[in-house]
Amino acid sequence: MLENVDRFGWIMETTKYLQRLAAAGNADAQFRLGYRLAFGRTRPRPTDWAAIVVLWRKAAEAGHSRAQFQLGVCRQHGGGVPVDMTAAIQWWEMAAENGNAGAQFNLAFSYRKGDGAPIDYQRMHHWLLRAARQGDAEAQRDLGFCYHEGVGVDVDYASAVKWYRAAARQNDAKAQWNLGLSYLDGEGVLVSHRWGRYWLERAANQGHRGAKAKLRRMALTAK
Repeated sequence: MLENVDRFGWIMETTKYLQRLAAAGNADAQFRLGYRLAFGRTRPRPTDWAAIVVLWRKAAEAGHSRAQFQLGVCRQHGGGVPVDMTAAIQWWEMAAENGNAGAQFNLAFSYRKGDGAPIDYQRMHHWLLRAARQGDAEAQRDLGFCYHEGVGVDVDYASAVKWYRAAARQNDAKAQWNLGLSYLDGEGVLVSHRWGRYWLERAANQGHRGAKAKLRRMALTAK
């Protein structure tokens, strides 16, 4: 008998069943119940963020990394709690140490922008690398940019191309744009107009304006 599962691979269970598990102290049920109340198709109107935060906090305190990540987001945007980027960083640190790629990426962004923590390119690079190695496309793209521009690391075009390509293969339009330019300019790879055009076209097909404009200029030059 096939079980009905959602996009996260969870078995589809009734809200009442999750409520029973959550009341019994099941951290995953607490997180999932909170997530359903926050984002489910049948969520209540208005959304009771205070109750959701209570559920996620219980799960987070039990070590649930996705609950820790979401509590950080709540602190970032003021969902059920006051906006407090320092507290957001603290929750993301917990989630990141537990391997949550989204938290790792958010930490890297915060350390780059000085949002909730002092600017720290070394920590930024550390968390970008952790997230990129887990396959996070945004982290891969941004790590490529850091190597390309020398942000927090020495300029290394070969490493930039490596991470651009990893993100581009996951259909990240900005990474495809950057990779296309790398081929056209011969930065980190041999000059190849064929591969440059290929990746620019991939980006343009996703609506990237820079890629579209570059392709138009290339077409005019070829005439």
